[in-house]
Amino acid sequence: MAEIQKQSKGFMGGFETKLKLLACQGNDRSWNVVPGNESITIEDTGNLGDGALVMVNLSSNNQIQGTLEPASTRIIGILQSFSRLLEKSKSQEEEIETWKESLTIQSEQLSSRELEMETRLEQLERMEEEFNQFEAQRQEISAAREEAELLRKELTLKSQKLAQEREQLQQEQQRLEQNFQEGKFLDEKQAAEIQSLLDSLSSEIDFTGSWGEHLHSCLSAIDQQQELFTKHWQKLEQNQKIIEQDRQKYLQSQSALNNAQQELDTLVTSIDGAKQQLQKKQQSLLSKQEIIAILVEQEKLQAEIQDSLDFAGIESSGMALDQKIDIQALENMPLSELEKIVTNLEKDFQKIAQFVQDQEEELSWQCQAVAELEQKIQEASEFDRLALDHELAEEKEAKKMLDETLVGQRRSLKERHERFLQHSRILKRRQGVFDLDAELQTVDLEPIKNTLQQQQKNLLQQKELLESEVASIQENITTLKTDLEQKTTKEETLNRSIQEQVDVLEKQNLTITKMQAELDFYQENLQSLQDGLNQIREQLETISSSITDEDQTGQSPSEVLTEIDRMIKDLVST
Repeated sequence: MAEIQKQSKGFMGGFETKLKLLACQGNDRSWNVVPGNESITIEDTGNLGDGALVMVNLSSNNQIQGTLEPASTRIIGILQSFSRLLEKSKSQEEEIETWKESLTIQSEQLSSRELEMETRLEQLERMEEEFNQFEAQRQEISAAREEAELLRKELTLKSQKLAQEREQLQQEQQRLEQNFQEGKFLDEKQAAEIQSLLDSLSSEIDFTGSWGEHLHSCLSAIDQQQELFTKHWQKLEQNQKIIEQDRQKYLQSQSALNNAQQELDTLVTSIDGAKQQLQKKQQSLLSKQEIIAILVEQEKLQAEIQDSLDFAGIESSGMALDQKIDIQALENMPLSELEKIVTNLEKDFQKIAQFVQDQEEELSWQCQAVAELEQKIQEASEFDRLALDHELAEEKEAKKMLDETLVGQRRSLKERHERFLQHSRILKRRQGVFDLDAELQTVDLEPIKNTLQQQQKNLLQQKELLESEVASIQENITTLKTDLEQKTTKEETLNRSIQEQVDVLEKQNLTITKMQAELDFYQENLQSLQDGLNQIREQLETISSSITDEDQTGQSPSEVLTEIDRMIKDLVST
């Protein structure tokens, strides 16, 4: 990229043209600033003026290859590429922010899962402790069962032995009573043997007190164990009520989720309908804009025809202009003075013509800017469209003011051109120069111009009508887009809400499942322990009732032995 610099050669006249190198493009298509103040002399720059920016291809020895090209197109391309790069960078930043939000959400979910796992581990540890307690209680019950069984067996043996000895005592008592009735008495030796037998029997049957206390201790321990089991049964019943309440909450949450899902389905159907309607409106807008573009091209074509007629110098207003010019005075004035007037008129016309041409170019650039903005608006997003609409309104206002200004300037230019032509024709005629244009009969193009103006008016009405329809369609599209954005936002919110409800339902279901598993575990183990405890209680109560029954049959073994001992002493003393 270089800048054209034209410098005067001084007293020799002429200009020296140089290219000041500004920047160069490398193989990687990147641009770098040219260091220093390097310039290249060039002979011909075409119609490019001083200060113009151009693109030039240079060889390795700084020789120009090819022709100079205006840099405007390349600069616009670079700016567009830079703009696209900024948009892409902005899009990537938004994508990065989205990733960050997603990672944050995932991190929160992982933290929640980690906390849930820790809670689950604590529950498992607690269940393990309770299981160990149950196992210890099971072992205690098994030990108590074995001890009760041992006690029952020992008690059975003692009872059998006691029954045998009691039977012997009864037989001996009967024998003694029979001897006493027959008058037979015991001697010292027999009395000693019987006394020895009674002492042995007394030591054998002195067990009811200690065994009764031991049995009472076992029953007390079983009662204490039953109190602990009762607490566990109460806790189990409370947990069953809690889990039933949780199930009701789960069903309510599931019903709310179904309602939200139905609402989402209805909203999705509405969004699809809105998208189809928006697509139809956009297609209608595009077709009407294409028609407007065709009408604009027709307007431009008719304007060019009108300009061609106007600049041809053949206008119906020529007679009116002739009436303003004093032709007789021009015929009588000195030729030199007339030449001077014609020269001044020509300079004035060229000056005005150059100014009008500059204004026409500016209007052309303004029209191009409006067209580019309209194209950008069609491709822009809803957020960028607001700023572009404001900019388009300003550009259209500037175009309108410039167009209105050019109307008077064109009219003034036409009048000056016609005045110059009239004076030039008179001058040529007085100089004896044959002027073919002056000899031609003036053609009256007023009917053609009127027809052309009527067509322009009709085109303008059609364009205004279409523009009104386009504005209405654009307003409808804006309303539809706003409604669609609101529905889309509502859909996203509803989706998030449904996902949150699904997560809550999963947690509730997991909690209910865990509690149910714990309840099943407690109930299964607690019931087996309760059955074992009940069995031991039944065995001990059976033993206790057996002892009680024996006590209720008559005198106790101690009392019987005492009575026998008294009878023996009586027999011996007798």
